[in-house]
Amino acid sequence: MAYQVLARKYRPQTFEDVVAQEHVTRTLRNAVKNNRIGSGYLFCGPRGTGKTTTARILAKALNCINGPTPTPCGECPACLEIASGNSLDVLEIDAASNTGVDDVRALRENVRYLPTSGKKRIFIIDEVHRLSGAAFDALLKTLEEPPEHVVFVFATTEPLKVPETILSRTQRFDFKRVSITDLAGHLKKVADREQIQIDDTALALLARKADGSVRDSLSLLDQVAAFAGEKITETDIVEALGLVDRNTLFDLTNAIAANDSKATLQLIRNVSNSGVDAKDFLTELLDHFRILLLISVDPDAGTVQDIGNDEMTAYKEQSAYYCLGDIIRLMKITADMLADLKSGLDERLVLEMGGVKMATLESTVRFEEILDYIKQNPVPSSSAPTDLFNSAEKKSAETTSLTLKRSFSPQTDTTQPFTSTTCPSLPQIKARWSGFMELVKQRKTMLASQLAMAELREVRDNKLVLAFGTHGAASLQVIQKPENMMIIKEALTNHYRAPIDIICISDTNSKAASGIDISSQQRPFKTDVTKLVKQSPRLKMLIEKVNGEIIGVKRTK
Repeated sequence: MAYQVLARKYRPQTFEDVVAQEHVTRTLRNAVKNNRIGSGYLFCGPRGTGKTTTARILAKALNCINGPTPTPCGECPACLEIASGNSLDVLEIDAASNTGVDDVRALRENVRYLPTSGKKRIFIIDEVHRLSGAAFDALLKTLEEPPEHVVFVFATTEPLKVPETILSRTQRFDFKRVSITDLAGHLKKVADREQIQIDDTALALLARKADGSVRDSLSLLDQVAAFAGEKITETDIVEALGLVDRNTLFDLTNAIAANDSKATLQLIRNVSNSGVDAKDFLTELLDHFRILLLISVDPDAGTVQDIGNDEMTAYKEQSAYYCLGDIIRLMKITADMLADLKSGLDERLVLEMGGVKMATLESTVRFEEILDYIKQNPVPSSSAPTDLFNSAEKKSAETTSLTLKRSFSPQTDTTQPFTSTTCPSLPQIKARWSGFMELVKQRKTMLASQLAMAELREVRDNKLVLAFGTHGAASLQVIQKPENMMIIKEALTNHYRAPIDIICISDTNSKAASGIDISSQQRPFKTDVTKLVKQSPRLKMLIEKVNGEIIGVKRTK
């Protein structure tokens, strides 16, 4: 027997089988049950959401041997013929290839004939918006006063192109885009029936790629199953469908936040070399920024609850790197890049140009912040007259915003004048942290060693928060000495050319609790200090000679 694709094999056969369109199926079930069937229906919605399928189920409900019934048996000749597409009483017409007035005239002639075996004749016209104006006009009279045995069902993805005269003569049902949660649940049921093992992360990725279409999701599952076999992972989906790895999107967004043009270009080159379609990549990136936008406005936004807990944590952490205005401008740049692709420009050129533009983007600063800075750092009257300042202050408004340069060179060039009123973001600090550590090491080697026990936690109110775990408690005490704090603050200001202060906290949940050097991003390294001293006589002798103690352990290069 020939293989049947999943999209056809698992096509809904009853109203209950239709995925996530309860508002439509419930109304139709009640209409059939109470004998309130209209003469014309208009099914609108995105592709693959069940418009034509629901029209067929309605036809079965009307022509079933037990009908009209909201639960057709699916076994009688009428149900079987409709399911296979061979029923003489159910005519499916593709308006895309039958657009003319002559086609509608032939349809009007066909309407006059009585059903051959069923109780109704159902005319399903798909993509009805493709009919010509003259064809719509020819259809009006028949649609307004059809024979009692005829039901019209129109399906379209673009209801705005359907004339008002048609809309007013039909009952309109809007099929909604299926959510990621509902799609993933449906795919899970199909995978279980097909004995395919697939984890939740992979299901969510497939559902997200299907963009609300049940048919597309099943087609994608079919394609990935042919690639990976009976066990499917997230990596299999990325490779089989040529998708963008989610980690790449997070890395790219981090590089942009750090104003790291070099890393941004390298990531874009990796995407291009991997064969990912530029349009798909930009679409995924735009969706990534959209999620950051929603979280920035409302961290508990219901529209992003389809994301897994681990991903949600990463999104929330990354959303703190940007202000709302920055995210909107990054989305605008991405949208412009998509438009540039349609103009015929070289894909790699568009991606590289847009990537560098994002990485060098000046951060949005509210006008009030500039005024506050001017008040705290007054300019001599000879260069900034008082009346000019007062005039600027009077013109300030809550909604006013403009851009102020806040980019930091990856090099440790301290000759450039300070031009920022705020300290750099956490990604910007991390990008140049190794250079800062070298600067501290030149001043005081022991202090740099203790500072390496800290985790860079966050930046708030121009203060860098350093977290020390259980293995870094002694390091915390050393760093908090006034003379050491002074060295660190001076090094921060000189290296980053920005007014940065530090706050040191103790946190047993810190990544630094394992005693690793966070700045080098190595794997956690744990050891029993007492056992280490017993196994090393030389280390024990050294401790006794200097009357010292071990305050931390870290793995070195």
